[in-house]
Amino acid sequence: MRRVWYAALMVVAVVALPHAPAQAASTHELAQQFMCQCGCGLTLANCAHEVCGPRDQMLSQIRQFVATGKSPLQIRDAFIAQFGVAVLSAPPKSGFNLLAYWGPYAALGAGALVIAALAALWSRRPSAPPPVAEDPLTPEQRAVLTRELERFED
Repeated sequence: MRRVWYAALMVVAVVALPHAPAQAASTHELAQQFMCQCGCGLTLANCAHEVCGPRDQMLSQIRQFVATGKSPLQIRDAFIAQFGVAVLSAPPKSGFNLLAYWGPYAALGAGALVIAALAALWSRRPSAPPPVAEDPLTPEQRAVLTRELERFED
């Protein structure tokens, strides 16, 4: 008989307990998706002000939306309609915002290509020595230059 009671208690615990934390977790997860509008630059879940009117108002709106059964996408759309796209903690992955996601990788790739090209260019050795320039002086000019240098040194 005790085993039946323990089994019933376990079933009740497994069924009843996860509902409240799941709702709190979803509220916290939603709070991480939106920026606080007080100007702190942090998400709603991380706003460090003790008294923050915009944060408290937005969190109460999230709780109301969750209580009425709205999906996270509907809540997201409601906040975007109210505050604009800047309310999102991460830019949407579309349009010009893709530059925020792929720009650093493109810059790293371009930098690697430039370094590889410069390394290949600088590591090349000439196959033949450069041509030796011919003496621009005639033999008579060379003799005059030698005499002048000897006279100068004395």
